[in-house]
Amino acid sequence: MSTNIKQRFAIMVAVTALVGAAALGLWLFSIHDRAADVDPSPILADALGSDAASDGAPTVDWEFWLSVNPDIVAWVSVPGTDIDYPVVQASADDPTFYLDHDVYRGWNPYGCPYLDAGCAGRGIDSPLALMFGHHMNDGSMFSAFANYSDRGFAQEHQEILLQTPERDIRLNVIAADVVDSNAEHKRLEFADDGELGFWLERLLAEADVVLDVDVEADSVKAFCTCSYGRWNGHERTIVYAREEVV
Repeated sequence: MSTNIKQRFAIMVAVTALVGAAALGLWLFSIHDRAADVDPSPILADALGSDAASDGAPTVDWEFWLSVNPDIVAWVSVPGTDIDYPVVQASADDPTFYLDHDVYRGWNPYGCPYLDAGCAGRGIDSPLALMFGHHMNDGSMFSAFANYSDRGFAQEHQEILLQTPERDIRLNVIAADVVDSNAEHKRLEFADDGELGFWLERLLAEADVVLDVDVEADSVKAFCTCSYGRWNGHERTIVYAREEVV
């Protein structure tokens, strides 16, 4: 092969690689944009002049979002963080579908925050409504929940806003726990409020961060994401919250 041919071949390979890298970059950007930058009120925002209600919660256009995906059961927002996402209900037929599919049901490594399939019966009002979301390197999705293992961060971000098509719920964080997912397993079923209360007392006695020990609740909301520290690849941070008592 002559020198000129070799040079041309090398240039062709380099150009092909650059084009491929650019295409991959655009594709990754598009799926990030689709998953991480979800406007709660794409229609209502223009009409209202703002996408936030007077109480600080985003105005969610439920008619629009339920037409996009009827699996959506809530919208979670944490003031002072980037958490502002729809929450979908996972199905018993495919409980991990939303680990790698977004709110539009398209394949996406960012996934979509979802309520555990075991909560399908009572939804957000389950005794323990357990929601999962990825911890992404760019800080999107549920990444901020991993910071609740720091007491100062937890105290500064104690309020969580959870909206459903029926009502708006203000939550107070009561605890955060860092667990080894290989050793500790989820529990979603409780015989009655007494059993839930006993479980909650034990949680508050053992959790890494506890903000409120005087807690009675018939439904605890939990937000789970990966974190990285004690157990390589198996560490999870779970943030527990209860409805604000007025």
